Amino acid sequence: MLNVPIKPILLHKSDIPPAGSEWIHQLKFDGHRCLLSYAQDNGVKLFTRHQNECTRQYPELQTIKLSAANVVLDGEMVVIDAQGKPCFESVMERFQASKETSIRRLSCNLPAAFIAFDILYLNGNGVTHLPLNERLQLLSDIAGPSDYLTVIDSYDDGDALFQAVVKLGLEGIVSKRKDSIYQLDTRSYSWLKIKNYQHEIVEIAGIRKGEFAWSITKGGKYIGTVEFVPPAARQAFHQISKQLIRKEDREWVYLDPLIRCKVRFQCWTKKGFMRSPSFVEFVY
Repeated sequence: MLNVPIKPILLHKSDIPPAGSEWIHQLKFDGHRCLLSYAQDNGVKLFTRHQNECTRQYPELQTIKLSAANVVLDGEMVVIDAQGKPCFESVMERFQASKETSIRRLSCNLPAAFIAFDILYLNGNGVTHLPLNERLQLLSDIAGPSDYLTVIDSYDDGDALFQAVVKLGLEGIVSKRKDSIYQLDTRSYSWLKIKNYQHEIVEIAGIRKGEFAWSITKGGKYIGTVEFVPPAARQAFHQISKQLIRKEDREWVYLDPLIRCKVRFQCWTKKGFMRSPSFVEFVY
């Protein structure tokens, strides 16, 4: 498990935080999933959940020191913006950098941090079989203060944490059973993600001819594409759209934007586009 890519546990979706003393709740940081391997004699190696190594993109993490001979941690790689919030676009800029000069420049201008939320391996032994509350105690014991590694906080009241997330405009929360073991390459019902989606009314301004998508606008301004539309809604709109065609090219059919729908999305990008919008319902 040490210094090799692995497939981490995955989460199921939930609309509300689960209730009960058997659950703990944590902030869901807006970054990319990352597995961190550490050895005192070999430094840090980093892997994505898709098993791609990304060590060289984050040279600042080589300064991390842990109170263990070797360890594997699960967590999220984030970049915090000037408002103190995780910025997905910034961490993607870090992740996608390939030239050494760009990596070094970005490590100074957009420093990254690893938010650790679980421990899988410690001092030569796997610990995935231990209950979550014991793993979190091990994690707390080996991780000291660092600019580039933080252990996530846990809370007992999921509803209160989610309301705070909504107020602050953060991504969401994760709820986990205290007694849950860590199941590699499994989507576990013991780990739930509750996202703080935003909602907006938009106009449908076009249909992509190849891989399906709707082009959407707000007040005449292009704000993104919607790929997640149920088949019934696609079919219903397809019949109406024939009467709205303005022009078309090889890739798109352009429409009079007279039909509106509600979409949900994660956030607005820096350039004013919706991130990951999906169809909710038509608005008449």
